[in-house]
Amino acid sequence: MKKPTCAFNLVLPVLLAATLSACGGGSSSSDALVAANPAQPVNPVPPVTQVTPPPAGSDTGSVSAPFAKGPSPRYLLLAVASQAYGTLGSVAQGSSGALSEISGVSFSGTPAITRDIVGDAAFAQGRWFTGTLTRSSGSTVMSGNNASAHYSVYNTVAALPFAGAFQCDAGKFTAPSYTGGASVQQDGYFGTASGSATLSFGAAGATLAMTVDATAGGSTGKASGSGTIKTPDMTVISGGFLGGSSGMLLALGDGGTGSYLVTGGYKVVMANGANYQGVATFRCS
Repeated sequence: MKKPTCAFNLVLPVLLAATLSACGGGSSSSDALVAANPAQPVNPVPPVTQVTPPPAGSDTGSVSAPFAKGPSPRYLLLAVASQAYGTLGSVAQGSSGALSEISGVSFSGTPAITRDIVGDAAFAQGRWFTGTLTRSSGSTVMSGNNASAHYSVYNTVAALPFAGAFQCDAGKFTAPSYTGGASVQQDGYFGTASGSATLSFGAAGATLAMTVDATAGGSTGKASGSGTIKTPDMTVISGGFLGGSSGMLLALGDGGTGSYLVTGGYKVVMANGANYQGVATFRCS
């Protein structure tokens, strides 16, 4: 008697690592049980359950609601060797929650991939990863290597409270991307970040503080910053944010329903001498 045979087909697409940001690959599988002799049934083989990472050419992350541009919106955009921040003019957001235009700077392409998407009606945050970044000075093609452009848009508060201290959540971070310094291997082009923030109000204004701990390529680093703003549209720049060392740019946003946002960009020098940057947002209530 012929023994029953089983055939399995498994297709795993190749994962492509990118320079601008971390990217995942998708997978699919099909399982077929073939009986050579139907008169002699065999116990069925349990199906193989597979975890499917996001396709290499897709956005990652999501928003709970589209960003609702208020009367005094602002933005922060960190690209390689450049940073821009100020009043938010034009803004466009797609169905995935990714932004495709920020104050005249556009992001497009086939594909145009954005990573680390997060946000709601109060803010939108993400990391442009693969596509073409176009501004008045020209265009930059990001081909999925270590180059990324990190962004955050938010609304400012109408006025600063006179007093109060607020508890901030664990924060939302874009993956820190490699920008230079000591050489790293490809698996060190992007890393992970965590941190904390504090917020209080007093006679002098709003006092903001943020700390970010970053890990990439087997090395670690820390960036921290603090300061006081006297008007809602002010920013705090601390440390080496505008130079070649660790530092931060901090701002205050309106989180909605009585909450506030501590948001900003960070630059961190790892213990191995490699430089990274990203953005983070904390909701404080």
